[in-house]
Amino acid sequence: MPTKKPLKKSVKAKAPSKKVVAKKPVASKKATPKKATPKKESAKKTSTKKITPKKTKATVKYEESQFLASIKPYALKKNEKYMNAKQKQHFLDILGSWKHQLQIEQDRTADKIQKNVSHFPDESDRATHEEEFTLELRTRERERKLLSKINESVEDLKASDYGYCASCGIEIGIRRLEARPTATRCIDCKTIEEIHERQQYG
Repeated sequence: MPTKKPLKKSVKAKAPSKKVVAKKPVASKKATPKKATPKKESAKKTSTKKITPKKTKATVKYEESQFLASIKPYALKKNEKYMNAKQKQHFLDILGSWKHQLQIEQDRTADKIQKNVSHFPDESDRATHEEEFTLELRTRERERKLLSKINESVEDLKASDYGYCASCGIEIGIRRLEARPTATRCIDCKTIEEIHERQQYG
């Protein structure tokens, strides 16, 4: 009878040692993927903050060219007199619609200035807002100069001086005027003027 008792105790002692060994590798596998996930999320958040659309000079030029591209070309006829009543009306419509579009943009900026809220808690947000605002004011100043040129062109149309070169007096051409309705010089005179400007300032 005393020989059977120690055999039961030895069996009980071996059982818990196997369970402890099995638990350790399971805990180590679960710990590694939890640490890697928050790093990827933070990287995604920073990348989304960097994307901020800004209105540059290139976009302003694109808007202007987009309007000029939308102009329907005048259907020229054989032996048609240059700057007749139909052609004058064609350019009056172009200048009128361009002027109207620019005035709408100027009114929008005037409303933005009145409703401007410059109280930003973050310094970076304030800086980007001010940068966008100054850029918009520059474009409106450029458009203001364009409006004065449009008004001069309308006056020239009424005085029958529109479509003729201011320096040499020859015809500027219908297609050139459609590409640039406020043009006052022919292609030859304009290229010479640009060459002189490059020599002076370049």
